[in-house]
Amino acid sequence: MTDILSEYYLWTKSLHVISVISWMAGLFYLPRLFVYHTETIGSDGDTHELFQTMERRLLRAIMNPAMTATWIFGLMLVFTPGIVDWSSYWPWVK
Repeated sequence: MTDILSEYYLWTKSLHVISVISWMAGLFYLPRLFVYHTETIGSDGDTHELFQTMERRLLRAIMNPAMTATWIFGLMLVFTPGIVDWSSYWPWVK
């Protein structure tokens, strides 16, 4: 298993960065959707349901999978042999 992690290190790192960027984009966009939702309409109507659908899809279809992928790829990077120097101070602080 450790040979596999070392062999695909650059792929793992790339997928980790892509998933972090996707997660962060959702974190910035979701509050903006909440603001648009509360400023433009009340609590009824078709637009209200549209905003609820958009918010739910952003959270469940983009942000949650991106967060999960970030954690999985991050743990794979940590467990790749020879990458993390566990004798130094930084990995323990991070």
